Amino acid sequence: MSNENYNIDFERVKELILKYEQVKKSGEIKTYNEESTKKDFIEPLFKSLGWNFSNRGKTNDSVSAEETISKKRVDYGFRINGIPKFFLEAKPLREENIQNNSKYVTQAIDYAWMKSCSWAILTNFETVAVYNADWKESNYGSNLLFILHPNDFLTDERFKYLSKKAFENGELDKIASKYGKKQLKNPIDKQLLQDMIHFREVLSKDIVKNNQDKHLTQDEVDESVQRILDRLIFIRNAEDRGLEENQLQSILRQWYEKGKGHLMKEISRIYKDFDDKYNSKLFAHHLCDDLYIDNEALQEVIEGLNHSKDDSYRYDFSVIESDVLGNILKSTPKRAKLEESKTHRKEQGIYYTPSYIVDYIVKNTVGEYIKTHTPEEIKKVRILDPACGSGSFLIRAYKELENYWKQNSDFAQLTLDSEEFYSKKVEILRNNIYGVDLDPKAVEIAQLNLLLQILEKKQRLPLLQNNIKVGNSLIDDPSISDRAFKWEEEFPEIMK
Repeated sequence: MSNENYNIDFERVKELILKYEQVKKSGEIKTYNEESTKKDFIEPLFKSLGWNFSNRGKTNDSVSAEETISKKRVDYGFRINGIPKFFLEAKPLREENIQNNSKYVTQAIDYAWMKSCSWAILTNFETVAVYNADWKESNYGSNLLFILHPNDFLTDERFKYLSKKAFENGELDKIASKYGKKQLKNPIDKQLLQDMIHFREVLSKDIVKNNQDKHLTQDEVDESVQRILDRLIFIRNAEDRGLEENQLQSILRQWYEKGKGHLMKEISRIYKDFDDKYNSKLFAHHLCDDLYIDNEALQEVIEGLNHSKDDSYRYDFSVIESDVLGNILKSTPKRAKLEESKTHRKEQGIYYTPSYIVDYIVKNTVGEYIKTHTPEEIKKVRILDPACGSGSFLIRAYKELENYWKQNSDFAQLTLDSEEFYSKKVEILRNNIYGVDLDPKAVEIAQLNLLLQILEKKQRLPLLQNNIKVGNSLIDDPSISDRAFKWEEEFPEIMK
């Protein structure tokens, strides 16, 4: 196979193949666990394909170990210009036929899709299986594009498609486009938005139908639906992170088996449990707690927050990016169509910044500030987004500060799940992060997104009403806008 324009180190690939054959022949293969397989075979293989492992997280063209926030995380993200090109799930060399393990395949594909990335690779070096995460297949084996084994690396033209150069040229995407018969999934952001709009419609219609005696206004219905969805997303996030057992699916199954009882009553017990544990205003008594909602409506929403009806995708809320969650903006039954939601966003001046641009801007502002200031100065820095939307810039700024304190000598000794470090995270949110937005629902989502950043098992969450506020940040005259924002009154200490 030619190396023309692909910058592949075939001499290194030959050495790895030889080493693999020796390990296999000697029986030493049985001693290889996942970590030693990554270190001795997988990382060197992808280095030979031009990928940079040595400068993790400090460059836009690098391979990063994926975050450990999810029990179901994959091992590496391969990025160019900050944009993920594929995610790699590694397995031990000693494990056979990994491509036939539906759990491994599903994990790799679902993770890539939820990270808005088309490609997933499952490998233990002996097998390199390449999957397209965009293809809508209920049998995940059908997402397979091709498989390579070590004896293919030097002879099969498809090996070069794994190189960094090939991904820069979008060559796998061109090949995938030839599979014209393959039905594509919605991208994660569109699918989540579409599902949330549908859930809103289901809940709104049900609330209006069953609570006519309460004479609810449209705003009260919208606000109740928003609060229910925010709570369910918070609970699903805690479940997917492994902080809480999967209670929502559990009560759904119990209710289904009994064939009687009221789901809302059971869900209210979960709300109470979360309120006791986390003490967030999210679960404090609200109008939505006094409403009657049919079992079937709640069942549809809870099941839909886990997986699609055709099972072609599943949601893992510990993996979904916060700016994707931020697409959940207000929608009423009358305007609950995706196209009209886009119109609403445009009319309101609501636009989403891609996450890699958010990363770039925050690194070159907050990141640069951190480099040149003392810990005492960093404690006092105030970061404001005057049109914060669902909080993507604030979340990224929060992470920049959290990473700084993780590496600071005073905190480096603390385990990252210790109470002292949790207190530090709360302090960052309360003292350093501020936002304003015209849309009350966006503000509620921004508060929710920020709380999810620090969510830990049974740790009490702070209230963020004093940090993230509703208002028109451009107008301070109440005669012009009913959401006029007087900076000196709203943030007196900071404005001094």
